[in-house]
Amino acid sequence: MTDGERMLVTGSAGCLGAWAVHELVREGTPVTAFDITDDTHRLRLLLDDDRLSEVTFRPGDIRDPASVEGAVREEGITHIVHLAALQVPFCAADPVNGSLVNVTGTLNVLEAARRSDGQVRGVAYASSVGVFGPGHLYEGGTVHDDSPAAPATLYGAYKQANEWTARIYGNDWGVGSVGLRPSVIYGLGRDQGLTSDATKAMLAAAAGVSGHLGYGGAVTYQHAQDMAAFFIAAARLESDIALVHNVGGPVAETSAVAAAIDAASPGIETTYETDPFPLPSVIDGTGLEQMIDIRQRSMEDGIARTVDDFRRLLAAGRIDPPTKDAA
Repeated sequence: MTDGERMLVTGSAGCLGAWAVHELVREGTPVTAFDITDDTHRLRLLLDDDRLSEVTFRPGDIRDPASVEGAVREEGITHIVHLAALQVPFCAADPVNGSLVNVTGTLNVLEAARRSDGQVRGVAYASSVGVFGPGHLYEGGTVHDDSPAAPATLYGAYKQANEWTARIYGNDWGVGSVGLRPSVIYGLGRDQGLTSDATKAMLAAAAGVSGHLGYGGAVTYQHAQDMAAFFIAAARLESDIALVHNVGGPVAETSAVAAAIDAASPGIETTYETDPFPLPSVIDGTGLEQMIDIRQRSMEDGIARTVDDFRRLLAAGRIDPPTKDAA
C-alpha cells in the first residue's frame, strides 16, 4: 500500500470483486466497494463482520456515468480495479443489457478516470481469454498477448471492444490502463458462468458427493485470490498508456482437475465430459510476468484449499450443501 491510496473495486459483489476487496482489506488499503446489488454473500465467505466494517460500500450502477464519476470524486479514488461484468450466459440471454454493463460500463470507468483531473492514477480492468477463439485456431493451442482475436461469444466480443476503447483513451487523452485476460477462474464465490463447474464440483466434494464438469480438454486454471492480486498490482502500475496482457497459470486436463478434486475428498468420483472447452489450452503470460511478480499456487494446492474452505463453511452453516441435481 502507498500512502494516500484509495481503491475503488467495481463488481465487488462478484467472485473476483469480493476477492479483490478481501486482499485490500487484509493489507489495510482503504477500499470502496461499488456494485448495483447489496448482496454481500460472496464477501461474507471471505470476510468476517469486523473486517467487512472496514469497507466503504457505495451502491451504484456501472451503466450510469454519473454514478461512476460520483463514486470516484466523492470517495477520493486514486486507483480503480474494474471487475463489474455479466458472464457469458447473461450476455447471451440479454445482449443489450450485456453490452450496457460490459462495454458502456468500462467506458464509464475510463471516462471517470479522464474527468478526475489526475486524481485517478491507475486503472486495471478485466478483459478475458474469451477474446480469443477455440484453441485449434492457434499453433499448439497457445495464445500470446498479440495473438489475433476471434471471440466466439458476445461476452468475448464485448471484452475485445473494451480493449480497443482503452487503447483510444490512452492514445487520445493519456488515460492509461491495464487490461488483464484471465482464463478459467475457480475458488470461493465462483458460482456463475460457463467455467464455474470446477468450483461447483469442489463444493460438492466438500459435502461428500460427486460433482460433474460439463466440459473436457485442457485449459488454464487460476485461483480467484491470485487473480485478484494481479488486478490490484496492475492498477498500481499506474501505466500512462493502454496495456493488455494475458494471465498465464497452471494448465491441466479436465481429467486431472477431477482427480485433484477426488483426492481432496476421498470416496467421491467427479465426472466430466470429453468435448473440449472452446478456449485456448495454454495462455502465454510472459508479458505480464515481466511487469508483475506474483507466484500462482498450483492447481492441486488451490483445489485442496478450496475444498477445505467449503468444508469449513458447510460445517459452520454459512453455506448450503449443493442439491443432488446441482451436484
